[in-house]
Amino acid sequence: MQYNYDFEIASLLTMTIILLQFMFIRQFPGEKTKAFGALLVTCMAECAVNILSCIGLANAALVPQFVNELLAFAFFVLEGLASYLLFCYFMVVCRYEGKKRKLARLLGVIPFALFCVMAVSTPFIGFFYYFKDGAYYQGFGAGFGYVYIAYFFVLNIILIVRRRNVVSLHTKGIVSVYAVVALAMIVIQYYVRGLLLTSVGNTVVLLMLYLELQNPSEHLDSVTGIGNESAFEMQLKKRLAGKEGGTVITIHLRKFHHIHTVVGLENSNELLRQVGAYLYRLCGKFHVFYAGGELFTVFADTGEDRERIEAAVWKRFGEEWTVQENHILLNTEMVIQHYPRDFETEAEFFGMRQFLLENAAKSGMTVSVETNEELVEQYHRRRKIELAVARAIQDKGFGVYYQPVYSLREKRIVSLEALVRLYDEELGYISPEEFIPLAERDGSIIHIGAQVLEECCRFLSRHVLSNLSLGIRTVHVNISMAQCLQQNLTETIAPVLEKYHIPPSMLTLEITERTAITTPERMLWHMEELGKMGVSFAMDDYGSGNANCSYLIRFPFEEIKIDKDIVWAAFEDEKARIVMENEIRTIQRLGIPLIVEGIEHREQSEMVESLGVDYIQGYYYGRPLPEQECLRYVRSFNSVPENYARQ
Repeated sequence: MQYNYDFEIASLLTMTIILLQFMFIRQFPGEKTKAFGALLVTCMAECAVNILSCIGLANAALVPQFVNELLAFAFFVLEGLASYLLFCYFMVVCRYEGKKRKLARLLGVIPFALFCVMAVSTPFIGFFYYFKDGAYYQGFGAGFGYVYIAYFFVLNIILIVRRRNVVSLHTKGIVSVYAVVALAMIVIQYYVRGLLLTSVGNTVVLLMLYLELQNPSEHLDSVTGIGNESAFEMQLKKRLAGKEGGTVITIHLRKFHHIHTVVGLENSNELLRQVGAYLYRLCGKFHVFYAGGELFTVFADTGEDRERIEAAVWKRFGEEWTVQENHILLNTEMVIQHYPRDFETEAEFFGMRQFLLENAAKSGMTVSVETNEELVEQYHRRRKIELAVARAIQDKGFGVYYQPVYSLREKRIVSLEALVRLYDEELGYISPEEFIPLAERDGSIIHIGAQVLEECCRFLSRHVLSNLSLGIRTVHVNISMAQCLQQNLTETIAPVLEKYHIPPSMLTLEITERTAITTPERMLWHMEELGKMGVSFAMDDYGSGNANCSYLIRFPFEEIKIDKDIVWAAFEDEKARIVMENEIRTIQRLGIPLIVEGIEHREQSEMVESLGVDYIQGYYYGRPLPEQECLRYVRSFNSVPENYARQ
């Protein structure tokens, strides 16, 4: 049979161009890149061997038969390998991991191994082909090759369908075109055996994959020209999977957004390009990445590299950068993490990096934070607390303690402040100072606040409304900034009050100075809406932040709580005492009732009482107590308020 291999020659030339492009344009050595490279080289080898085999068969009189046999054998092995490698590439594209990848790989390995057995046995049994008198003939199992290719064609389609929720629409389109091309080539090749189109189909598929899925720009940042965040994650995953350790250095351009505002988009992008180019020259290929925003990340393979890079970065960033006529000094923070000593997973790296950046930011200066045993332990504790909070939210495991508020006029306890508490079976008692800031940071404080409100309303319904002689008129509930930022705050509170038949006047919501200052318009709107229902508001921790009397005039606060730090300072310093007294008198002149927090001793109580304060809260009049203990304490206290032994 005379074979027409003109299309094979054209295909080989096209694949050679793809290979040159692939080699000379920066490629990040991820799993997908390696899979594509192996597929491309295999298809090129298959095409070249097929051409040489056709030439050898056409000149059988001049070419030794063993050469033609060797070329035929190599072609079939490479053909089988190409189908398998294309399957492996799609497996990477579809992001099969763990057990799913092992199972999928097994579905590919078994037929490939069977194909190889058939290819190896062919010279002996003539399965795919045989030679007779120097001529080439198709064997009795020649059709198996088409079945094999069709099998992998169907398997690739199944891979995409099974992962349709993960694979992008763009990728699905590419696979659809691949399916049409592959099917067409199989059909034509089967019925026109003398027209060689195997490599044509391979070339079309490779070209589509390279241009659409293997595009190098996917892993390059468009501004700096260096690797982007996805490239970094790919490289990090590769390094964590390896046996060698190393260091990740994160360079944080502190408050870079201010520079962007001052110099404009074009100049700030030029500055980022300069920083990226400098780090690229300093650290080398595949070692520098721009994570977007204010972060650059650098890999250091050895301790000597880390020291060299750190010293060079501090030296360079201590100098000005020039963009147009602007001379800019970049304020930086550096975070240094070691693997696998400090972290073993990508999630651990990003979580720990955020933790270390927060620690660095607290200093307010240009600093370098390197992980050590203490910091790693702190991070893991924080992570455990976050998980404990998540469990408590799911299981409704938060407890509510109640601290009495004492009326100096009535000489009795008249209200309670609800304080959330958390006990975890693994960590034990967790202080609110630990878990509240974390909950505020990730937004879970909204769910905590909802649970506390529900529990308070249940408490009021069960124990207070049915026992008015107890003397409790209101319960104070703290609401966070995250809750105040909600548009539907009223809609989340009103149904709970209605569910337990709680008069809105029995609920006082406490907000901090910081919340009122940060979200004044939204907060004022909430206060007006909830105020119409009868809910009152108190400003908590007054004097701890930047609030002033203008906020007391603007917002309809019905109570002001003086921060305990002011009280304690007043006992230590005369100037602090004068400040506290002036603040109290100013608020009194505004006609707003005062609650002074942190009263722990008789002397403190007597001092604030002499100033005409309305209410006192602190350990001297009662500690935060669980529900039943609090009820017993209030009953006993209010029954004999004058003689009750203070804690």
